[in-house]
Amino acid sequence: MKVTFLGCGDGFSIEQGHNSALLTFADTNLCIDFPESNHLGLHQLGMKLNQVENIFVTHLHEDHINGLQKLALFHRVYPGKAKPKLYVPAGLIEDLWQCLRHGLELTTRGKRVFEDYFDIECVEKDFTVTGVQFELVQTLHVPEMLSYGLLCKPHFYFSGDTRLDESYIRDIVEEVQTIFHECHMQDDQLPSHTSLEELLTLPKSIQSKMILMHYVDDYVPLDVREKFHEEHTVRLAEPLRSYEL
Repeated sequence: MKVTFLGCGDGFSIEQGHNSALLTFADTNLCIDFPESNHLGLHQLGMKLNQVENIFVTHLHEDHINGLQKLALFHRVYPGKAKPKLYVPAGLIEDLWQCLRHGLELTTRGKRVFEDYFDIECVEKDFTVTGVQFELVQTLHVPEMLSYGLLCKPHFYFSGDTRLDESYIRDIVEEVQTIFHECHMQDDQLPSHTSLEELLTLPKSIQSKMILMHYVDDYVPLDVREKFHEEHTVRLAEPLRSYEL
């Protein structure tokens, strides 16, 4: 399995796109979230929007779903092999369509519904793509908001947006090769996200498996990134960088 970050910035990133990973395996692919900035990331990889085959949605904040409308319309105008398959946690489906319908429902050929654009699978606990199993992990992002990460043994845990859930990280660290974990990397404490200070309290054996994502553009310059890696065990994800798992 190969994990390539189409973007690894936070919701206000300008230089590195919003956080999203493209998984490639078994002659297919799966995008975790689909922000609008994915269009540029895919273009830089030599891919078109209609080559995206599967998408998983972690939660409904704009910087994680604002590319889905463009993806849907592109597939209608330039059809790929099939409609993209959209894996959506059960509690998010109705609200996700309400977010997207204003640009998708009315067309010159009449009203459309969600299923006209995507092959939708409602996910309760886990789902399987070409023999690879992905397990939903409910995260601690915003109180009363449904948000999820993905566990794919023995390859990775992808946290999505979340506050630190140390007990869960300790439970699964031996079961995966890599932990892709969000970290806002700012001096200000953000109550809906994980701080670097919190992650640095974890044992070095856990930190050595961590690749940080969803962070501010301050860490884009090479000299800043190199200094960070000299000082810390955790690593920073980079846009368009691939990880073989």
